[in-house]
Amino acid sequence: MYDVIVFYDHFTQDQICGVFTPTHFIILFVYFAALAVALFFSRKIKNAERIVLIIAVAVTCMEVVKIALRLYKVESGDAWIPLYFSSLFLYAIWLSLARSSALRTAGLCFLAFGGTVAGTFFIFYPSTSLASLPWWHPGALHSVVYHWLMLYVGIVTLKFRYRPESSHFFHYFIFVTVFSAAAFVCNECLGTNLMFLGNPFGLEFLRRIYEYSRCLYALTAYCAQAVLLFWVCYGLSRAVAVIRKRREVYD
Repeated sequence: MYDVIVFYDHFTQDQICGVFTPTHFIILFVYFAALAVALFFSRKIKNAERIVLIIAVAVTCMEVVKIALRLYKVESGDAWIPLYFSSLFLYAIWLSLARSSALRTAGLCFLAFGGTVAGTFFIFYPSTSLASLPWWHPGALHSVVYHWLMLYVGIVTLKFRYRPESSHFFHYFIFVTVFSAAAFVCNECLGTNLMFLGNPFGLEFLRRIYEYSRCLYALTAYCAQAVLLFWVCYGLSRAVAVIRKRREVYD
């Protein structure tokens, strides 16, 4: 364990990957190239549920190992409590396999919308891992693989498992709100910044809102995750559906 901790902790400033650096662009290329290959071989899958179950077990094991290592290192709650927006993937992927229609819809909706958005934006602006760690660091590798799986599952869900409906907003809203409430309580009690409701991270326009009013910032962050994201993604999905229908008519 000591050797793992030494490897985990010891790196220099010039080894940090950073954002929009040559190393970051290489990771971007590998990230999307691997995604393209995976989607190519998944284009005719007959049992998407089984693939999702395998990934659910894998990401859960990954998260348990990450939490155990960070607890061993006595890191703050920000580093190991799984209550960030991306962390909801852990819960949504299991809910998407549930027998209950309501739970299943909540899970599928988050995977299709929240997972796809988070998996895409993370790699372009990896504010919590590659920006502060070397690419080979266990924390950075975990984040890259985790978000890659999130994006892959989101796309597979949209293609094989889920058809977006406006009525699903209720399920998505309740799902995100429950975890946002839990994050808010943790933030108040532990001084953490879960779901980034406590303060913004690296985005200047959100920083201005935060400096004007912390309550307004928290409300903005919550609404963006629990409301805005759903309707933007739903609108895009409807637009894509309309374009496809028009192409079919012309063909």
